[in-house]
Amino acid sequence: MAAQEDAEEYELVVEAAGRLFVQLGYDGTSLQMIGEVAGMSAQRVSRLAQDKRHVYLEVMTRYANAEAAHMRGVMARVPPDISGLVALVDSYLDYSVAHPQLRALWVHRWLNDAADVQDVEQLYRPLLAAVVEMFRGAVRADYDLELGLWNIIWIVNGFVHVGVVDEEGIRRFADHPPTLRRFRAYMHDMLERSAL
Repeated sequence: MAAQEDAEEYELVVEAAGRLFVQLGYDGTSLQMIGEVAGMSAQRVSRLAQDKRHVYLEVMTRYANAEAAHMRGVMARVPPDISGLVALVDSYLDYSVAHPQLRALWVHRWLNDAADVQDVEQLYRPLLAAVVEMFRGAVRADYDLELGLWNIIWIVNGFVHVGVVDEEGIRRFADHPPTLRRFRAYMHDMLERSAL
């Protein structure tokens, strides 16, 4: 019974930490804050989850695994040509719009949050390598597909969290259908140019 209670409380800790890391970043979150949101003491959080670094890696691993499972499912359904790459990137955009929490965590990291936690980027290496391997033949021989994929990741993160300012001076986000269509068309154009 105690093990089951510990597991349930650990899930509360991970959920609370994830919400706080999304809102405040790793550096702005303390074990005490995690405990308050989870409804327990900081000492209990420490007993369940060791330390803040451990909880952060758990949160990032769960988000990364969910995203990777989604993307690998798409990869299994699309051809290894430019149309498949476009479909994969479309799915990445849709997933990012539907799951902005992961994008928020990465924006924090890019602003030097959790700079002392170096293991996170390695969570994405296998998926990125698999995408490069699958679509290497879909792009020009001189096109740096890995850097092109990083570029897509960067601009999708920016679009989801910063949006774009339209010709009327209004900041638009992915919840504005014409702006989302425009952004998607831009990514398609960018990808299709890599295949010329």
